[in-house]
Amino acid sequence: MSFQFKWPWQYDFPPFFTLQPVLITREKQLEAWARLVIDYAQHNKLFTLDIKEAEQGELFHNTKLNRRLSPEGVKAVFEYLEQKKHLEWIDTDHSRCHIYWRTPEEWGALIFEWAQSNGLANQSCTLFEIAHGDDTVAESFHVWRSQILVCIMLSKSLSLAQCSTDSVDSAILAEINGPSFFRYADRIDEGDTVIVYVSFGNTYPVVVKRGITLNMKYGALRHEFIIGKPWGSRVSATAGYVWLLRPSSELWTRSLAKRTQIIYTPDIGMILQLLDIKPGSVICESGTGSGSLTHALGMAVYPTGHIYTHDIEESRIRKIEQEFKEHGLSSIMTAVVQNVCEEGFFVSNACDGVFLDVPAPWEAIPFAVQAISRTRGGRLVSFSPCIEQVQQTCKAMRAEGFVLIETVEIVPKSYKVTEFHQQSLVDFDKNGDMGSAPYLKDRARKRKLEASASSATSEDSSLCASITSLTAQVFPANQPTHTSYITHATMLPRLEKPDSVV
Repeated sequence: MSFQFKWPWQYDFPPFFTLQPVLITREKQLEAWARLVIDYAQHNKLFTLDIKEAEQGELFHNTKLNRRLSPEGVKAVFEYLEQKKHLEWIDTDHSRCHIYWRTPEEWGALIFEWAQSNGLANQSCTLFEIAHGDDTVAESFHVWRSQILVCIMLSKSLSLAQCSTDSVDSAILAEINGPSFFRYADRIDEGDTVIVYVSFGNTYPVVVKRGITLNMKYGALRHEFIIGKPWGSRVSATAGYVWLLRPSSELWTRSLAKRTQIIYTPDIGMILQLLDIKPGSVICESGTGSGSLTHALGMAVYPTGHIYTHDIEESRIRKIEQEFKEHGLSSIMTAVVQNVCEEGFFVSNACDGVFLDVPAPWEAIPFAVQAISRTRGGRLVSFSPCIEQVQQTCKAMRAEGFVLIETVEIVPKSYKVTEFHQQSLVDFDKNGDMGSAPYLKDRARKRKLEASASSATSEDSSLCASITSLTAQVFPANQPTHTSYITHATMLPRLEKPDSVV
């Protein structure tokens, strides 16, 4: 149930929309305006404001009085909010800003009170637990979209609560400041990766930069027209319309530049499930390729996990490192030029899961055992196109102590749905195969048959009518087939044996 915003009495007072010349009066006026902006933002769950849009909206324009606060007055209000630490500018030209419903000190006191009431004082607590944890669902700071404010509160006000942020600080800063798959801003900024959707199966990933033009099926699209647009907008190119979509691992798989054969979304979904992946997991991947699966793994372990990806081609590793930086994944990704079948993995006794996409996965199985954590155990998933590879891999898995070994195959299949009349033997002897009548290619014979059917008995006519009423769904033009076999297994925790007592 939503409630209407209750405007203060000053909003219906005409002089309120005129900047007062007397300093004392203006100070009180700006204080009232600041309180109105904060209350309005909190009621409507606004975390950011566009100054131009706010000037034209109901916040600064009372249509009943036909009064509007001047641009100079709006500027004075936002400068007052910045002075009182309720505002932080997003860009250098001061066109968009973050709105803070409380000052950092007020937020700090509120969170510290929550920590004490829940017995978390002097305990380790991550930023993710504070902003997104189940224990804070009923709190006003739950799902706070500006992590900068949380960082300020923790650094300035929560001196009595220890927050373990070492593993997530870099990821949070990447989310806030840099172009990223995880920075959920309302509008597109320069440096963001945007998926330009033209049509089904025709998308373009672009890194927005002034002075660049995208040439495509529907003409040219200058990047200047993309900057500042809301995500999901439909924009006009020189010869048609396109959509600006927020990047995700699925869209990236469909639009990336293929340097090698990639793994597609159906197989990726199964691989993520079999790896038992979650935020905080540590995963080793071999066979980086074009980075399709790597992006999905990174988004699954964010913000506290880590991905170690290996490939034998240095050019592919350098390219994927550049993409990680552009997409905000570099803080949770490590790309290594290394042949895991001969040299092993970059880390040992640390991983929760290992993924193999190599020509001879059985040669990498012993190294995968070394990479998996001895105390936690982990999962192993291998992606192989040939059944002979699967046979040797399963043999190596059993030899190294893996259990619950299984191989699956993802082959989507479409079915045709039809409605038809099933004749009895009596009807068939009496009328013949009436089911073939609607499909006669000889039009003259079909007209004769229809004429004879119209002069037949009512029983025969109803039979013909029921037969000619058919519903069918056509098969798709392209039916998916085999991609690869996915073999998975579990390595149980390997506890150290205690020393024998002498």
